[in-house]
Amino acid sequence: MTTISRSLPSAALAAALALPLVGCDMDVANPTIIDAAQFDPTTDAATLSLSAQSNLYRAIHAVIPFSAAFSQEAWVGAVRQETNDIGRRVMTAATSDVNSSLWTPLQRAIATNELAVQLLAAGPTAASDINLARASMNAGFAFVLLAEHFCQGAFLAGPPLTPAQVLDTAVNRFTNAIAVGAAVTGAGAAEGTKVVNASNVGLARAHLQKGSYTSAVAAAALVPSAFVYNAVTIDDPSNRALGNGVWVYDQSRLLVVPPDYRALADPRVPWRDGGVNAQDVQLRYYQQLKYTGYATPIRIASGLEASYIVAEANTQTGDSSAALTLIAARRTAGGQGAFTGTTRPEILMELMDQRARDFWLEAKHTGDMNRNPASTPYVGAAGTPFYKAAQGAFGSAACLPVPLAEINANPNFPKP
Repeated sequence: MTTISRSLPSAALAAALALPLVGCDMDVANPTIIDAAQFDPTTDAATLSLSAQSNLYRAIHAVIPFSAAFSQEAWVGAVRQETNDIGRRVMTAATSDVNSSLWTPLQRAIATNELAVQLLAAGPTAASDINLARASMNAGFAFVLLAEHFCQGAFLAGPPLTPAQVLDTAVNRFTNAIAVGAAVTGAGAAEGTKVVNASNVGLARAHLQKGSYTSAVAAAALVPSAFVYNAVTIDDPSNRALGNGVWVYDQSRLLVVPPDYRALADPRVPWRDGGVNAQDVQLRYYQQLKYTGYATPIRIASGLEASYIVAEANTQTGDSSAALTLIAARRTAGGQGAFTGTTRPEILMELMDQRARDFWLEAKHTGDMNRNPASTPYVGAAGTPFYKAAQGAFGSAACLPVPLAEINANPNFPKP
């Protein structure tokens, strides 16, 4: 797929947005790159929005393994010390894996979708343009991931933002995606409905992370229970970048299913003994089986997630009825007996436990950990021994620092 190429970190992207638009000429020296100066928002809209969407998909593939390591959904099977530092939650702004594996792919997804939004908003059919709706939605998901994982955010050479400010930006993008997607008619109407449903999940997720519980419930309640929005993956030997990146990463024996997850005996957390040691030769390679090939899709948003959001938000405001109903259904799905807790803390802890199983390895557990630190299970407590004894203990970091590459290149960040 054609991609919109921009240098990173985000400070390098600002000038691209100021380029004037002229008539489109796709006969460029590099056929895989669209130059902003040669882009026509009418004839090239689909190429632009789908290319930007592919960057969101690649960002999700990249973030999942490191988010899993940080929140202890997976143990680090890697030799690389910087990856182990993320697993221990002791990484710093100088930890290059924070930049290359988390910040950079998210910035690419944000920048290309934001560029698409700005260009497509100038088109003659912007109010009902499925491509604009899609780009707005995917920008929103990238912003949510940024807010859930990093202590600060920034994009397009802008100033440092708090996670709440990044979530506010996500809310804006999802709101626009819903408005435009709902206005799409004709052949694109089904895609418009898909964008509206996915954006309502994203909108609810952003509100929940901020603690705006009433707004979270209002958005999530609109999502059909059977709805699913996946990052599409294919098994194409000629272009492995289109395949499932989590599975590719795992093939190097870098992800190890932790004992707490193995002990669940839950079909939602599938694994096997890989028969060998992990790459670091210290850990046994217990392999995840949620993603089993290049073509395994990755879930981004769903009606199930919307149900969890309603249940959690209502529980936080004193009504646990939706949580108890969902817990009963999900325990049945996991082969567990009836839940007997009655207090709000017990119900919230059980809800977060079921959520951890349902969304294992989907880059949601880190957000859960930050939102409900006392109720989110399977996270190594600060000061307790790390699972590789020579490394010491778990650190206390709850979020990832903005990398030095961004700080040094972005004129809006104070320099160390």
